[in-house]
Amino acid sequence: MRVFSSWSGGKDCMLALHRSLVGGEHQLVALLNMCDLESGYSRSHGLKKELLQRQAEAMNFRLVQQGTTNGQYEKDFKAAILRMKEEDGVEAGIFGDIYLMEHREWIERVCADLNIVPLFPLWGDKTENLAYELVDAGFLPLIVSVRESMLSKDFLGRTYNREMIEDLRQLDGVDICAENGEFHSFVIDGPLFNKPVQLEKGEIYFEDKHWFLELN
Repeated sequence: MRVFSSWSGGKDCMLALHRSLVGGEHQLVALLNMCDLESGYSRSHGLKKELLQRQAEAMNFRLVQQGTTNGQYEKDFKAAILRMKEEDGVEAGIFGDIYLMEHREWIERVCADLNIVPLFPLWGDKTENLAYELVDAGFLPLIVSVRESMLSKDFLGRTYNREMIEDLRQLDGVDICAENGEFHSFVIDGPLFNKPVQLEKGEIYFEDKHWFLELN
């Protein structure tokens, strides 16, 4: 099928895409990234739009960045998918959800409205298995934000690898794939990449109960 991938630049959407492309039965049309219309930052992980563009270019994938505002997300999300359906023949979307049923139900409803097939390559798998599959495949995610109540800002800028996974396993109530919003990541290299993403680590700042690492 001709597919798009719902895209944050982080580890879960990356692994979902990787799994979907390995079998060869899907053809990727584009990555779909939702951005704040005013600030120019990605809505999901607080990354600059340019970083997502750099990441897509490093993988030689087309990136569709759809601007949106509070209260208009679903409308704008649907509009972007509809354009890809009409112009590129998109039939399905890839989503990196693992076990948050409320979000899956929202995706399924939105896709049903557009007659698009939602694909969930990671759904129901143990987060421990997914974490090790990701790093053992050679993907290199950087931790770019942490929720203050769950993780120390010392995790910012660390590579999500076996060492970090073991550190996370020692913390009570922390999901090692961050399914409870513990942290967000940005993947800079791996088997889907032709070259690493070039970036520089900037300042650490606090906003809306999260610590963020600025990437440039």
